[in-house]
Amino acid sequence: MPYDALMGFMPLFHVFSGGGYPPAMKKYVRAFQHLSLPAPGRGSSGVHESGFGHFNPKTLNLGKEQIPTITVVDDTFDKYRDVMAEIIQKAKGRGGQ
Repeated sequence: MPYDALMGFMPLFHVFSGGGYPPAMKKYVRAFQHLSLPAPGRGSSGVHESGFGHFNPKTLNLGKEQIPTITVVDDTFDKYRDVMAEIIQKAKGRGGQ
């Protein structure tokens, strides 16, 4: 969980937790999407604690505050390359925002 004392020397977190400090999170640090999010397709997280979730093909599970991240599991490269390409294209379109 990010808090102000960490933000000075830890500029990257694995989750966006803007609950207590949204302006500081947006200004001083960045977060990527946690790799336990569902992968394209059947929604496996690849993380045993997390199991399965719902992958949303409309939003591509992209959060507006996080650095886009793709969860890759056993069938992602074989069956969902097109979805991966779409996520990468959307990430490129953000241009470092």
